[in-house]
Amino acid sequence: MALAHINLSVKQYFNFMCHTDFERRIFHDSYREFQKKSKIFSQNQQVHTFSQMLQINEKAGSLHQKLQYAVMPSIANLEQKMPVLGDLDGNALKFDWAELNIVSSDLLNKGAHVVSITYTSPKLVLHEIIGDLLVLSYCKPGSKGETLMVKITENLMVNYEESNSLVYS
Repeated sequence: MALAHINLSVKQYFNFMCHTDFERRIFHDSYREFQKKSKIFSQNQQVHTFSQMLQINEKAGSLHQKLQYAVMPSIANLEQKMPVLGDLDGNALKFDWAELNIVSSDLLNKGAHVVSITYTSPKLVLHEIIGDLLVLSYCKPGSKGETLMVKITENLMVNYEESNSLVYS
C-alpha cells in the first residue's frame, strides 16, 4: 500500500565553474540571452545587474522565462532525465517539468552570472521510508510497478500531493 503520492524536486546551479558540456551550454546560452533581453531594463546602461533591474522595474522578472526559452533545446536533450538525481542503482530519475531561474547576473561581468534549473518529477508513489531512503515507483497506468530507492539529501524537496489511509467498514 502506498503511503502517499509525491513529486520530487531538485535544483541545479550553473555558474562560471561549469564541468560538463550541458552545464556550459546552459551557462553560456542563458548569459547570451540575458545580454540581449535585459537591454530594455538597463535604463540606458545605468543599471547592469539583474537585482538592480528588478528594483527599478518588476517586469524584469519576465527575464526568467525569456532565458528559459533560450535553454529549452539543451533541456530537451536530457530526454526527461534529471542530471542531478538518481536512484541507488545509478539510474537518473525522470522529470516532467524543468524551470530556469536567474539567481544573479551582471551585464558587465559574466562571472557573476548564476542561474538554476529546478527539475520536478512526475507523480510518484511513496511506498516506504527506510532511514534516509525513499522507496518509490512511478505512478503510471500500465507500469510494471518497479520500485526504486532514492536517498534523501539536503537539496531534495519532497512535494506532498496526497496521502492514502485505510478505510474500515
